Amino acid sequence: MDSKPSGYRSLLAMPVPRRLALASIPADFADWLDYAAIVALLVFAWGEGPFVLALFAFCLTLPYVAVGPLLAVLVDRAPLARVLVVSNLGRGLATLALVFAGHTAIVLAIVFVRACIDSAFTPARQAAIQASTPPDLLASANGLHQAINQTSKIAGPAVGGLLLAVMPAQSVFGLNAVLSLIAAALVFDIALPPKPQSEATDFRSELLAGVSEFRRSRLLLVALVFSAVAFFAVFLYDALIALLAEDFGLGVTAFGFGIAASGGGGLIGALLAGSLATRHPVSSMIVSALFSGTVTMLVSLAALQGYDMPAIPYFIILALMGGSFAFMLVPYRTIVQTETPPDRIARVFAAGEAVTTAVMLSAPFIGSAIAAAFGTGMAFLAGGALLFTLGAVSAVVTLVGKSRTP
Repeated sequence: MDSKPSGYRSLLAMPVPRRLALASIPADFADWLDYAAIVALLVFAWGEGPFVLALFAFCLTLPYVAVGPLLAVLVDRAPLARVLVVSNLGRGLATLALVFAGHTAIVLAIVFVRACIDSAFTPARQAAIQASTPPDLLASANGLHQAINQTSKIAGPAVGGLLLAVMPAQSVFGLNAVLSLIAAALVFDIALPPKPQSEATDFRSELLAGVSEFRRSRLLLVALVFSAVAFFAVFLYDALIALLAEDFGLGVTAFGFGIAASGGGGLIGALLAGSLATRHPVSSMIVSALFSGTVTMLVSLAALQGYDMPAIPYFIILALMGGSFAFMLVPYRTIVQTETPPDRIARVFAAGEAVTTAVMLSAPFIGSAIAAAFGTGMAFLAGGALLFTLGAVSAVVTLVGKSRTP
């Protein structure tokens, strides 16, 4: 009988991975509760429009491109437990500052600062997962953490909506700050193994060490390129789901349930990916891209033909799309952790985040332009076709590579 640990039960039986997962619950929940409260404050309380919401999205994502790779150098230098505590405290203080923000510009500035702190927290958490998890449980760990994030994506806005019905947004920010403090307390004395010291001697060399890993490892580079293209394809249409529901003759209630269905699919997909994608992560990504691309193209053709789709099939389709995306994300993170030396894991993860985020930033604008010119369904068709092409090309390249291997 195989004595190696496997599965979520074995993972959660280990004290440190269990503590990391527990700390992720309030940390991720605070993120999505924060998101709902900020949007409610800007739109419903202050009457801001699309331009401010675009600025909000920009402030939320730019730090992962411009600041994250720089902070990752410090993350790789410092003890991981200390980084996790300090970054959670920083996130909490930045969120608390929103309680006293009285102007849109101040809110956006605080959002930017909080995202900068988060751009250090996210690589630190990935490094902590790598440091505390046996290699054959890394996929399960990534699946579990992605499932926690997806659960927060479903529950956070829902709870936020209920709280905003009985209290102002500033009070919700105060609750969020407490959640970040709880996350910091959960990792306060966590026993993470010490990291090996980096061989680089200056900041510039340490910064480039994260990028150089993608040149050293062909598997890392393939996974990054695949993920960047997949993110671009998905975000061509991700912001247009409300318009898709409208094209199918569905109302705002169906749109809300559709977002929940997508999150539920992502939750199930993350748990399945953590169990099934351990041995063949690249193959899982390829199959997922082919499947997701096919489903997205079919739903886009239905929209372009003017069909009225019932709500239940619409929810099922969104759940399948959300679940298949998890089968691309979880294996990518597993590959990064298995292929990267522990002394530079934060820099490699931050470099990958910077690339995928930079590529992703332009996708919603391109998708909106396609939808404005040719209809919402055409943006979904473009994204689905790109996903299918990505999966097909990757499959061919993989098969050719195996045939040439002696």
